[in-house]
Formats: sequence, structure tokens, C-alpha cells
Amino acid sequence: LFFPRQIQNTHTGLDLSVPEYKEIHGKMMSGHVEYHIVVVTRLAAFKSAKHKPEDVVQFMVSKKYSEIEELYQKLAARYPQASLPLLPRKVLFVGESDICERRAMFNDIMKFISKDEDLATSPELLEFLGTKSTSAIDFKGKNIPDDKEKEDEENEALDFFKEETTPDLISQLSSVENAKKGEKKEEEEEEEEEEDLDPLGIIRY
Repeated sequence: LFFPRQIQNTHTGLDLSVPEYKEIHGKMMSGHVEYHIVVVTRLAAFKSAKHKPEDVVQFMVSKKYSEIEELYQKLAARYPQASLPLLPRKVLFVGESDICERRAMFNDIMKFISKDEDLATSPELLEFLGTKSTSAIDFKGKNIPDDKEKEDEENEALDFFKEETTPDLISQLSSVENAKKGEKKEEEEEEEEEEDLDPLGIIRY
């Protein structure tokens, strides 16, 4: 999206924030929390060919705790000199207050990353935010995400079986009809044979 606002971190050209989260409920009491990371940037890695150099774009990515933790560990290992804010602690059971606390801490971490020139342009972060830059190469050379390609293939397979279902059903019905006709024909032939019997009991062929 084009965004009219100014970049706060003019030296990095990137603003990151985590303003909200969403609870995703699964089956049988399962589920997880997705944290919405808002990206406001003028970095070329996040733009398409139609954008101008001065354009500011905004988008949002949703990430789970484990995904943010993975990025945090990668950045901490590669840039030990950067004193990243503390990562929220892991707990066995996550309550509403824990989720709110995590969102606030993730917000601090993302703001810190966007202010640091090394972290803001790191390959780890660009890949985390889903860019098509050289640091996060799309090996297939396609714009369709892997999940969508897989889904399309599954749909094609389903459509194939759906198409096959009707002719199979028709052929089954027609074979039943043919069997019935065959039985009827045999009965008729038996009747004809009975009529062809002569008085002496010898069948005329």
C-alpha cells in the first residue's frame, strides 16, 4: 500500500511496530496467537517496479511467538554487539495477560531492530518480513506462495476425481440396465424355444 506518512527512522528507512495480536482457535482446545507486525518503509527491497524511490509503503505480517523467537536468536547470534531488548519468557500455559505482555515486548524488540542500521537491513529480517530481495531468494521464480501452489494442485486433483465420478456412475447404471436386458432376453428366448417344440418333443433348430 502507498502510505502518505513520514518514516520516523529516516537513517534506516524502516519503521516496525506490533500494535495488536489475534488469537487463532483450532480444533479440540488447540490454537495459537499471531502478532501483527506493521512495516512502514521506503527501502527498495520491499517495493515493486511500479514504486518510485521516494514512495513509502506499508504492509502487515502475522507471526507466531516461535517465528519471532527464531528471528531474535538469529540476530543475537550474528550481531552480538547489538543489545536486543529481552525476549518474552516461555510459559506452559499462556493467559490473556501473558499475551498482552508479549505483544508489548515484541513491539519494543521490533522498534529497536528498525532503529539499528545493521539489523534493519539484515538478510534475516528481510527474509522474516517476506521480501523478494537477493537475501531472500524465491527459488522457484514464481510469485505464487508454496501453500497456494500446493492448494491449487490439490484442487486440480479433486476436480479430476469429480469429473471422473459422473461417467463411472453412468457406466455402472448402464451395466445394470444391460444385465437386466440380458436376463429379459434370455427369458424371451426360452419362451420361443418352448413354442418351437414339436409334438414329438424334438426341438426344431
